[in-house]
Amino acid sequence: MSFSRVQDSHHPQFLQIWKLLETAFHPGERRSLASLKQVVLEEQMHLLVWGESVQAVAVLWKFGEFNFLEYLAVDPSLRGQGLGTTLMQALLASLEKPFLLEVQPGTDAPNQARIRFYQRLGLHLNRHTYFQPPYQRGGETFPLQIMSAPHLLNEADFLAYTLLIKNEVYEQWYEA
Repeated sequence: MSFSRVQDSHHPQFLQIWKLLETAFHPGERRSLASLKQVVLEEQMHLLVWGESVQAVAVLWKFGEFNFLEYLAVDPSLRGQGLGTTLMQALLASLEKPFLLEVQPGTDAPNQARIRFYQRLGLHLNRHTYFQPPYQRGGETFPLQIMSAPHLLNEADFLAYTLLIKNEVYEQWYEA
């Protein structure tokens, strides 16, 4: 089994995908349904679904110099069974350019476990300061960290990549 790409909001699984994202992420950590319906049409954004019953969802942005994983969500009934590892391994194996994702700082046990999970898959925790831009104009920023593969990012790449993420993943899609 592998990911299949959903390219518009009329796809028969689109509302199931939205429900999984809604379950997996708090409102401040995800885009609105209206925004997702717009952004799914963007060529650089890949809305990927695993399984006919939407067992997992990934939102991957493919930029010229790197790839950015905006979301990875696994159906709650399937968590802890190795599906997340399988999905991440498949994603990482399919990409030739550097790979980035955001994580919450390791200030508690669940966040530390998440960071270790990604480290076991070969990602590195960058120590550069990063604040996730808000999904809505005027919203709060969140202090997060960037993890990357296959190596740590130097400061110049970190700044260039996170500026592109800020502009293309977040601010471009603010609702009027």
